[in-house]
Amino acid sequence: MGPEVRTLQTALNQQLFPRPNLAVDGIFGPRTRNAVVAFQLQVGLTPDGIVGSRTRAALGMPAPDNPFTHTISLHFRSLTLTAVPFNAILSSTQAVYAQFGIRVAFGSGLSLGLSPEDADRFKQIDGQCQWTASGDFFDVEQLGGTIPAGVIGVFFVDRFQQALNGCGGHAPNRPACIVAKAGTNFCTAHEVCHILLSSSFTPVHINDPTNLMHSVDIQRAAVPTLTQAQVDQIKRSPLCRRI
Repeated sequence: MGPEVRTLQTALNQQLFPRPNLAVDGIFGPRTRNAVVAFQLQVGLTPDGIVGSRTRAALGMPAPDNPFTHTISLHFRSLTLTAVPFNAILSSTQAVYAQFGIRVAFGSGLSLGLSPEDADRFKQIDGQCQWTASGDFFDVEQLGGTIPAGVIGVFFVDRFQQALNGCGGHAPNRPACIVAKAGTNFCTAHEVCHILLSSSFTPVHINDPTNLMHSVDIQRAAVPTLTQAQVDQIKRSPLCRRI
């Protein structure tokens, strides 16, 4: 009961569809619990009615002992439907960064209606992960209209020519990553991390499956973590703003 539940009720009223229209009274009663379950179903979480760390992160609520100190904004552009539901991708990404006081904000989302010619052209793209102003990556990142400065674009495509599910390479001054539709629920978080760490950060990947920057996009039962060096570098990124 109290302020924490009122914050929860306000967040549910804003993010659950259809709107639950909860009374913001600070009482965790049946209607509030039912709204939590409905929200968990909406974002692909276990519908247990418990407001744990992943549910809190998906609602944009920090843990009581770990407030948000930084925020990043993601703008999504889709050329294809993803194998993992989008809400599960977003909530998984939020859960990774919330551990370190970083709020992941949904900036915008757009499903791109390409011409038949462009749809065929971008069905399979070159996955060389070059951070340059030319090639397939550059061309994909010109789609979907203008993305504001200081944020990260996330583009979902059908597949790469190479055997990979994502890449953080992007054009200069246009931070973005590209994720294949077969990517796991944490693949987007991994590619976003490449952008935040920058191309100069080493090691690029870590041979530890519990770390987000493990080189292979594997299925994970638990939320992956980051090293302190990775977190420090992320928070130094101009794309990660102090709140």
